[in-house]
Amino acid sequence: MPSVPAPFSWLQLLAAFGFGSIVAALLGWFGAKAVAISNHRQNWINALRDDLVAYLKEVDALHFRVTKLLREGDPQDLEKQQDARNAAMMAYRRVLMRLNMTETLHVNLADRLNELMVINSNTADPRQIDAVVNAAREVLKYEWAVTKYGMLTRPIMTYKAWRKKR
Repeated sequence: MPSVPAPFSWLQLLAAFGFGSIVAALLGWFGAKAVAISNHRQNWINALRDDLVAYLKEVDALHFRVTKLLREGDPQDLEKQQDARNAAMMAYRRVLMRLNMTETLHVNLADRLNELMVINSNTADPRQIDAVVNAAREVLKYEWAVTKYGMLTRPIMTYKAWRKKR
């Protein structure tokens, strides 16, 4: 006589199938969320990089315009100097709005950017430009790591630093 499976075993099968579906749905949701966040972070990194380049360009123009105005005193240069200052301030503020004011790397970058607003010569101080570029590279590198590793960024970066020292 053929054996008939007990109803309990069918219930177990249904429960396992339902639980597996729930787990798969949750994993799919977390995966989709991670991809969306990663895409948004990458867009943020690209926009920050573009704004930093725009700021450095405008700071160079501002230094040139101020020096030219002091040298020649042409009223048209005053208007161009004001336009250059406005463009530099807009780029500066866009960068500040993108930075996290509680993270050390971001605060350091903001400080380096602010130092460039002091005009002492017809060109920006190359050491200050280098300081801004280096601080920006640190921020961008770290933020790229956050994009790649998510919540495991700190342990992975700590491990990589430890391996590098060995």
